[in-house]
Amino acid sequence: MPVPDDTYFGERLEGGSILYGQVRKLDDEDVKLRILKSRIDTLLIKQFDELSHKDEKGNYKIYSPFALNVLTLLAVETLGHIINDIPKIEKDNKHERSKAIVTPIYKLIDNNLSDKPSKKFYSAFKQLHGKLDKDPLKKYSDVIHIYQRNTFNHGYQAKGVYIDYEPTAVSIKEDKGYIVINPYLFWERFKLVYENVFTQILNGKKPTWHQNALAYLNRLLN
Repeated sequence: MPVPDDTYFGERLEGGSILYGQVRKLDDEDVKLRILKSRIDTLLIKQFDELSHKDEKGNYKIYSPFALNVLTLLAVETLGHIINDIPKIEKDNKHERSKAIVTPIYKLIDNNLSDKPSKKFYSAFKQLHGKLDKDPLKKYSDVIHIYQRNTFNHGYQAKGVYIDYEPTAVSIKEDKGYIVINPYLFWERFKLVYENVFTQILNGKKPTWHQNALAYLNRLLN
C-alpha cells in the first residue's frame, strides 16, 4: 500500500474530500468509478483547463499554449491507462508500451491519426530530419508520441510536430512532413473524448473499458 489511508484521493460525489482509505472501503463498482472520474475532474481536467480560459476581452487569462499542449499529452496517456488492458499491453509491447497505451486515444481525438503516414509524408519527413526510421512510424499518432510527447518531456522542444493557431485541432502537412496542433482546440477535443469515454464506462456500453477502469483504480489504491 504505497499511499497512506489518510492521503487525499479526490472529491466525493456529494462534495468534500475523500481519502485513499475511504475509497479502499468502497464495494459498489459504480460509485468507485464515479469517484475515479471525480478525482480526474478535480486533479486533471479542472486544473489543466485553467490554461484555456479567456477574460471578458477574449484574451487568455494564462497564456501558455506550450504548457497546455504538454499537459494534454499527459491527459491522453492518463485516459489510455484507464481504458486499456495494461498487463496485456506490457506483455505484447515490451519496447513500445507507452505508444500502445496512447494510440487508441489519439484515434478517438482524430480518426486520421490512426492512418499510416503517406509516402509523400515519409519523403518530406526524411528531408526535414535528414533521416527516416519508418518502423516506429506506423500511424500519424506515432509522430505525435515520438516526436512531440517524448521530445517535449525530455527537452521542451518538439520535432516533427509543431503548435500554431490552425483552424482544426490537428493538421497533417503531407507535403511538409510534419503535424501542426492547435493546443486549445486539441484540448477541447480531448475533453469531449474524455467525457464520452466515461459516459460509456458508466452506462455499461463498454464493459471492457469498465473493467479496465476498475483495474486502473485498483492500481492507484494498492
